[in-house]
Amino acid sequence: MSTKEMHEVYWLRIVACVSVVLIHAVSRVLSDFSVTGDERVVYRTLQTLLLFGTPMFILISTMVMTHAYKEKIPKGFLKKRLQYILIPYIVMSVFYAGDKYYRFNWTFSDFAREFGYNLLGQWHGYFILIIFQFYLIHYLFVRYIHKFKATYVLTICFAVSVGYWASYYFHFIDYVSHSSYLTLFFSRILFVGWLFYYVVAYYCGKHYEHFIYLLNKRWPFIVIGVLASCSLLQYVYHSGLLMRVTSARFDVIPYTILLFFLFFLFASKQKQTPAWIKMLSTYSFGIYLLHPFVQTLVSRQLTVNDMSQIAYLFIQFIAGVLVPILLVYLVSKWSYGGYVVGKIATPIRKGHSKLGEAKVA
Repeated sequence: MSTKEMHEVYWLRIVACVSVVLIHAVSRVLSDFSVTGDERVVYRTLQTLLLFGTPMFILISTMVMTHAYKEKIPKGFLKKRLQYILIPYIVMSVFYAGDKYYRFNWTFSDFAREFGYNLLGQWHGYFILIIFQFYLIHYLFVRYIHKFKATYVLTICFAVSVGYWASYYFHFIDYVSHSSYLTLFFSRILFVGWLFYYVVAYYCGKHYEHFIYLLNKRWPFIVIGVLASCSLLQYVYHSGLLMRVTSARFDVIPYTILLFFLFFLFASKQKQTPAWIKMLSTYSFGIYLLHPFVQTLVSRQLTVNDMSQIAYLFIQFIAGVLVPILLVYLVSKWSYGGYVVGKIATPIRKGHSKLGEAKVA
């Protein structure tokens, strides 16, 4: 078990969290203002630039886990995650189904069906199902895969992930398009497309000090890579080759990985982590879970005719960050609050390894 704190993780959680909240705030603008034409293209372009959010959460979670448990997985590893990650996932699946039951005057049968869909990942919390797959895969890496050369493992997994999503969108989607859930499952929930993120984070966490050394040595290549991968992402989208605005895209993989490296390098240069960064980081899981609910409430309460799109975007973004923090704070005061919004942990001190336990995302 590692004893060195990765303070960079605090910063990266904020980056990932902000990107997810903002991308959904843009979706509210597109929907509530019925944006079309060139304006819609501008907003969609912004969203494609923010697609790194969800996969970055996967990178962060895996790197924290690997850094803490390099050689051996302790007893109770899965139990804690079942308690404070999977149970909140189930609770939120009920919550979001209940919200629609109330808003749309559904029958109980409609509610039960929606709850079932949510359990299977048909809501924004689907990334938790992906992470749990990697919790299980981590056992294989710790026991067996670490024996193979990292270069071979990275190359094979990159080909698998890129090839999987490219094949899916350009060929296999025709075979599952009759079922929205099958399309959803094979496109974004099955671990295969996300495998390269796990493997990169596994080696970065396992060789943390060397990873920092390489970031400082190769930073010009990282910057060039970010620009090149971003250009590729925009070309694929605007050419019409792949128009789906989703993190589950083959061209998002290099873009996210290189951005992750760049943000990590920046964070590693910070001598101190401000208290407000640590505070926001501890609430990131709750923000992720609750921000769409808050943004829906804002949408129902505000009259968009009375404001500009930019003002509305700003309100949705700020509300999507601050209101979930308040809600999580209040719920966490309840003795069973951790089973609803996850465990809220105080920032850890150097010499302790609870960083992996405090937050999943």
